[in-house]
Amino acid sequence: MAHRLCAAGAVKRVARVGHAPFGGDDPIEIAFENGVIFAIEVGFESATDVQIFEGTVFENAYGHLRTEEPETFAAIARDWSSEDIDLPWLIGAALSNPRRLAMTNPYRVDVGYVFDAAGRQFALFGEADYIWAADLADEDLAQFRLEIGAPV
Repeated sequence: MAHRLCAAGAVKRVARVGHAPFGGDDPIEIAFENGVIFAIEVGFESATDVQIFEGTVFENAYGHLRTEEPETFAAIARDWSSEDIDLPWLIGAALSNPRRLAMTNPYRVDVGYVFDAAGRQFALFGEADYIWAADLADEDLAQFRLEIGAPV
């Protein structure tokens, strides 16, 4: 799926989605200028790594309720919102050169991906149910001692 993010073109928006107030454990959507949207959630089987899928979180999680339980669907939709993640350097840039990303502190485990974008490295990873979308050079990430691995 990392290659599909790269093929999607220029990034239009990166946002947390769901029900406010938002925290690091809320899923992320990356919207591209061509209209394609990818959702990013923390791993389904463990609290590390990320799962990437095409489409919005809302449709993937609740779309089936539109016909099965329309009142429930409407109630969830009414309160659904989003909040941009502050990554102005990423807007308008295309992602390229996807590689695996490993955390080496406090233990070693694959946690996500790193992409080249706008002369920087965009880290997209999950750890302890928290989803990170940030410049790899962000000082908040130093605690994880992230290590770039093999190309995807």
